[in-house]
Amino acid sequence: MTTEFDLIDRIAGLFSSPEGVAVGIGDDCAVLDPGRFDLVTMDTLVEGVHFRRDWSTAEDVGWKAMAANLSDIAAMGGGPGAFFLSLALPGPPDVAWVDGLLKGMREAAESLVPESFEVSAGGGDITETSGPLVVTLTLLGEASPAGPVLRRGAVPGDRIVVLGATGHAEAGLAVLSAGDAVNRGEFSAMLEAYRRPRPNVRAGGLLGLYGLPSSMIDVSDGLIQDLGHLLKASQVGARVESFHLPIHPEMARLEELNQGSALSWALTGGEDYRLLLTVPPARMPKLWDMAHQYSWEVIDLGEVRSPDEGLQVFGLDGEPLEMESQGYTHFEAS
Repeated sequence: MTTEFDLIDRIAGLFSSPEGVAVGIGDDCAVLDPGRFDLVTMDTLVEGVHFRRDWSTAEDVGWKAMAANLSDIAAMGGGPGAFFLSLALPGPPDVAWVDGLLKGMREAAESLVPESFEVSAGGGDITETSGPLVVTLTLLGEASPAGPVLRRGAVPGDRIVVLGATGHAEAGLAVLSAGDAVNRGEFSAMLEAYRRPRPNVRAGGLLGLYGLPSSMIDVSDGLIQDLGHLLKASQVGARVESFHLPIHPEMARLEELNQGSALSWALTGGEDYRLLLTVPPARMPKLWDMAHQYSWEVIDLGEVRSPDEGLQVFGLDGEPLEMESQGYTHFEAS
């Protein structure tokens, strides 16, 4: 029978003790090197809410857990470091599934994190639950020497930019939800985006290092909703022109099959983990230069406006859009 301590040993064997952690797995607390980490984020994935085992492999779930946390650190303009993993497992634990989860986490760390940073396990907790399986990951990171990039800081006149197309993960979820109504083989890019998102980890660190954004956030709950968080923190308004948003051919095909609206997915779909930032006009040439150097997809969506203008979203025809939903919200239906 596999015990809690057996699983801890498996984690310790899979992940080395990370740089910046003086004492890691094996004591009552981890001991961090003084002054090393100044960023902390945490994300939780709950079976039945954030993932289903018939839609995603254990490796996919591990990848997404790591990606969500990496995206938060990138949105602060920093670089990732040690992580702490908490698992609540229905007993007896499915060891093969846990091994797959850990493998997916390691694959994400190896694939998404620049070589200049090391992401590994510093500790965590494992417990039994009578409820659904729960994966909680806490990730430590380091801000750039200039300090973290916050949501507040945008001023009227700044450009609103997103790094990469949005709506792909939501379209992937639509494919899975459609069942036999669609051929999943036609939508491999959308399914990959849903199962294994690729946050802008390197870009976030470089943007923070060069001090380009006046404010920044990651798109986890929907482009318009997360932009709203940024605008609220900065106490400004915005004009967004949605015709600048690229629509992937697979999204357009899904719309043809009456599975939803491609524009709605792009504006309100969650879990894309793209960086959404505001940039002073004088810094935009530097951003375009970096985009060319590092092959970033930079989408200039609009402009920060005065707070009295609020958030205005214009559709493909140039007319204002009435947004019934701006993105995902927990407990909204409660």
